[in-house]
Amino acid sequence: MKRISSKVVSLVVLLLLSVALVACGPKKIDVSLTSYAIAPSVDTMNAGDVTFHITNSATDQAHEFVVVQSDLAASQLPVDANGDVNEEQVTVVDEVEDLQPAAVQDLSVNLASGHYVLMCNQPGHYKQGMYLDFTVQ
Repeated sequence: MKRISSKVVSLVVLLLLSVALVACGPKKIDVSLTSYAIAPSVDTMNAGDVTFHITNSATDQAHEFVVVQSDLAASQLPVDANGDVNEEQVTVVDEVEDLQPAAVQDLSVNLASGHYVLMCNQPGHYKQGMYLDFTVQ
């Protein structure tokens, strides 16, 4: 039987470690904001660094992208008299404000395991259903 050389074994081990490190690295999630909808490429991810690549696909209005950590369902966040989320009563991880039509921006955050809400809190947008639940494992 032919023996595998130590160089081949070392190369295979190095290749497997490289794949493992890439899998543990930062993740990119594409997010499209449209008229009263948020559409991420995934709605669940592993804990760690993530970059949301946000595109305002609406043609006629600015949006914002807010990441909130909360045990509450996306539809149950505390709102003010106008129906907008009271951001002082929730844990805002980070946000991109006033993203104009056709604009693109990245938002990099480190997310621990838990439940999050992705939303737009421009006046009237949360009330129109521009939010969704997001899970980090």
